[in-house]
Amino acid sequence: MNKWITIGIAIIVSSIIAANSILLFTEKSKLGRTYYVSEYDRVNENTYTKELEKESVVVPESVSTVTLDVEVVSEFTVKVGDMVQEGQELAVLKSEAADSQRSLWESEEEAYMAEESKLESIIAGLESEKYSVSSGVNGSGSTTGDASEDKVINVGVQVDVEILQEGDYANAIAEAEQKLAEIERKRKIVSAQLSLDSEDLASLSPIFGVVASIEESDGKYFIYLYTAEKSVVTFLEEAEWHEIQEGQKVMNYSTHQEGVVEGFVSTKTEVPANKSEWLKVFKQFDSNIEEPVYEVRIQLNGEVSVLPYGANINSNITTNEVAGAARVKEQWILNRVDQAAEVYILTEDGKIGLTPVVVPLDLEQYAVLSEGLMEGNVVLNADEKYIGAQAFLPFPLDLPTWSSVKAVGWRDYVKFLTYK
Repeated sequence: MNKWITIGIAIIVSSIIAANSILLFTEKSKLGRTYYVSEYDRVNENTYTKELEKESVVVPESVSTVTLDVEVVSEFTVKVGDMVQEGQELAVLKSEAADSQRSLWESEEEAYMAEESKLESIIAGLESEKYSVSSGVNGSGSTTGDASEDKVINVGVQVDVEILQEGDYANAIAEAEQKLAEIERKRKIVSAQLSLDSEDLASLSPIFGVVASIEESDGKYFIYLYTAEKSVVTFLEEAEWHEIQEGQKVMNYSTHQEGVVEGFVSTKTEVPANKSEWLKVFKQFDSNIEEPVYEVRIQLNGEVSVLPYGANINSNITTNEVAGAARVKEQWILNRVDQAAEVYILTEDGKIGLTPVVVPLDLEQYAVLSEGLMEGNVVLNADEKYIGAQAFLPFPLDLPTWSSVKAVGWRDYVKFLTYK
């Protein structure tokens, strides 16, 4: 009888011990505990970027076209590939066609003068409006409206300046002045052509650049001139197109040019560029792109004079940049909904906390956090933990390097061992 009593007591005690072990050590235990966390990271604030790497093509910044009637051209004085100066002779014209050509140039000169006058008037109006906005009143002396309201100001035949806020008036004025300088330059070229004698009548280059082609069509010659200033174009599929915004920073590299040429996205088209002449060149460097494709032009802040038109260049477009941010392993992110999420942290008093964070960017296996963490914070892994529980981390191990070991001789060891 005593034997069975002993066995029964042993079973009861074992059950109690097992139940307490379950309550204490299982993951769902409600009892307080201290966690040993082997995986953690300390926050170091930095700037993180996401880049889109693209093959690109060097192209002229702009193309000018000189049009001449076939019957008025005596001979061309330039050929395709020639570098021409502004005002340089492109073609000698027949003296018998002088009157008709002069009449055409006079009409162009009058049109340019009218456009100059219009641009000068618009610049004066913009400057007055800028002063009024900065003073808090409009041109009529009344209080200005909402500065964020869109306002479109037409500054010429091919100039549209959009005013989005007060600070943009300066940009609009600069753009209008740039257009005015371009019109003045064209008018001076026409005036120089009109000043020639009938026997020396010639068509002059409106720009400093390169003769790209001379074509004949429908009784006219078309002389296409590439500007000496160069920019870069690349082509995107629709998925990439949505990542690109005007003004994004671009770093451009070439094996044939030293250093990096910085630039920015100046324009992106909304119309497919499947028939672009530069797309044919681009496909030599990236044949996997699938149509429809969209053209993106990159304005360069530096020169690429050593590269010819059509040359390949590698462009890294910064599609997202987060400054003063922390980087955390993606699998440590909890309860993520869009950009909102949470992470475990170690509080100043050594306890486990759960803090909300903002995740604006993902980089490979990491999440970049713009809010919620500070320099030096300790982030813990995503294993389930109780908020407020104590935690301890592995002791940091910093082994000496072999060079530092060799730098200390035996006399130094003796000195340290006998130091009082």
